[in-house]
Amino acid sequence: MNKDKKTKNLVLSALFAAMVCLTTAYLFHIPTVNGGYIHLGDTFIYLAACILPMPYAMIAAALGAGMADMLSGAMIWIIPTVIIKPILVTFFTSKCEKFLCTKNIIAVFLAGITGVLGYYIASVIITGNFLAPLATLIMDFIQPIGSGVVFITCAYILDKIKFKSRVLNKQ
Repeated sequence: MNKDKKTKNLVLSALFAAMVCLTTAYLFHIPTVNGGYIHLGDTFIYLAACILPMPYAMIAAALGAGMADMLSGAMIWIIPTVIIKPILVTFFTSKCEKFLCTKNIIAVFLAGITGVLGYYIASVIITGNFLAPLATLIMDFIQPIGSGVVFITCAYILDKIKFKSRVLNKQ
């Protein structure tokens, strides 16, 4: 990878980490009963995964979401978050010409399910109880559904203005 491309990816990674952090910790931040919260930060994790090479998107996801947990006082969730959020990136591809390709549409569902299951397992570990985290499982699906809908809407708009070919591919 040439130096200009690497610099561009680092700058975009930092930008996405900041957007993930802000949209997770502060914008549309609704606390839930299990110490977590509903947010739209995953929207920017999904967008990062569609723009950046996988390692850069994974770092942006981990740093942005981890910082959001720290800033919002959800310290107990930092370790699960920096493990779970980068996994969500693996379902997406940045190699399509458009954001809304078949793989990325399917990825929204896979990432949502993976996030819910990942946080359920983390809740089981934290509480030491398999049943207690089931009480919030339905609420836990609201967040990935909201992020998925917002991602698909943003992706549709970005595809309509040919964002990838007009903005990202310029050197």
